[in-house]
Amino acid sequence: MKKNDHVFGCVSDYTYQGFGVLKLDHFPVFVKGMLEGECGEVVLTMVKKNFAYGRQLSSVTDSEHRVLPPCAVVKQCGGCQIMHMAKDHQAAFKQKQVEQLMKRVAKIEQPVLPIKTMDHPWGYRNKVMIPIESSVEETKLGFYRMNSHDIIDMDTCLVQTELQNQIGQKLKSFLKDSPIESLRHLVIKQAFATNEVMIGLVSREFPLKHQDSLIDMLTVSFPQVQSIYVSINQRDDNVILGDVDKLVFGKETIEDVLLGYRFQISLRSFYQINPVQTEVLYQTVAQFANIQPHETVLDLYCGVGTIGSYLSQFAKKVIGVEVVEEAVVDAKKNAQLNQIENIEFWAMDATGAKEQLHAEKKSIDVIVVDPPRKGLDEQVIAD
Repeated sequence: MKKNDHVFGCVSDYTYQGFGVLKLDHFPVFVKGMLEGECGEVVLTMVKKNFAYGRQLSSVTDSEHRVLPPCAVVKQCGGCQIMHMAKDHQAAFKQKQVEQLMKRVAKIEQPVLPIKTMDHPWGYRNKVMIPIESSVEETKLGFYRMNSHDIIDMDTCLVQTELQNQIGQKLKSFLKDSPIESLRHLVIKQAFATNEVMIGLVSREFPLKHQDSLIDMLTVSFPQVQSIYVSINQRDDNVILGDVDKLVFGKETIEDVLLGYRFQISLRSFYQINPVQTEVLYQTVAQFANIQPHETVLDLYCGVGTIGSYLSQFAKKVIGVEVVEEAVVDAKKNAQLNQIENIEFWAMDATGAKEQLHAEKKSIDVIVVDPPRKGLDEQVIAD
């Protein structure tokens, strides 16, 4: 097989990205947009030693799980990979991915309970980071094409809120008249409970060209905007925020409420992206942990302390551990804001926490972990 060959096959499985997998004499071909059970003609776009990628040309069968994606740019944009799957099929796909990871990577044979889905899975994000291209010749504001830095220009993203889309549209209109070549990303954080908004403008330069008029436009058009930062990023890598953040309007943080607890959110705070499902998640954690009033909870990778704050009502003591010192400062402020007296936060890694617990002769009854994308450190698992 070689690039541009036409082949025919049927999808029998999915990759972790949601690509359909069809096998030709046990040789896997990954095809974006094809669903399990569908058969069709595919042109090979990339051929490697052990696998290939293809693009669907035609189909002789359509899966009962196929739906028409409501997004106009879903085929170009690299953001949403499985919008063509019906909601129940998406949940089954995700459940199977977790089961396979548990079995293959973690070596744990444990049944995975069904995914708890959203009733309305649109407009759920409280944070967006949107690439920008601004010049005299062209203005683009959207998301990257898959596996590239080519911006797919768009006015509306369905997983963003209406307000976030409006801010993006207004900024793009401003940039068409007054280009800011140094501008790289638009960051929007929106607190769902209070509707307060923080904007981050990521730029190679400071101050921005047209900075005062841009701030006036944003704050007059959107009174929800309570904070605007310029983050200075002169690096050429995939890290979005720069090393220095300049507050150019309003207050340092915005405030949100989760399950009755108030939280201050800064530009760099890690905060769960989907507040509706976050509440479902935390309530599920509490249900499974079944924390008793005499027990001590260890909250590893605690971030700004959202999980630990919620669990504190059930426990005698909660200890939050986080390696990012700025997050620990925010966590302590949030505990004070909510008048939580049975929680403390340690600025250290999980190994350091183990040593600290041993030194203080403290025993732990329940451990909750919410690690970064790379997962738990091997030493943490061993301990």
